[in-house]
Amino acid sequence: MALVLAACATTPPVQEMAAARSAIQAAKEIPKTNLPAELALKSAEQMLGEAAEAIRQEHYEQARQMALAAQRKAQSAVQYKQKP
Repeated sequence: MALVLAACATTPPVQEMAAARSAIQAAKEIPKTNLPAELALKSAEQMLGEAAEAIRQEHYEQARQMALAAQRKAQSAVQYKQKP
């Protein structure tokens, strides 16, 4: 288990970043919008930027957490956009 955790901390979170980018793109593709959706999407994009910066600084666990948070925020934007 310790080796798995160590491996996570020493490699960039490529899958998490891709999932976050995909979720953000999905949110952008929904034409309907409202203020909560726009705020969630903006927050997701900021988090993704912070994750990318953490990768540049080789803070991979921080980057992973930020990418996961960006994905969740983008998914929230989708939910807001889908509300009647």
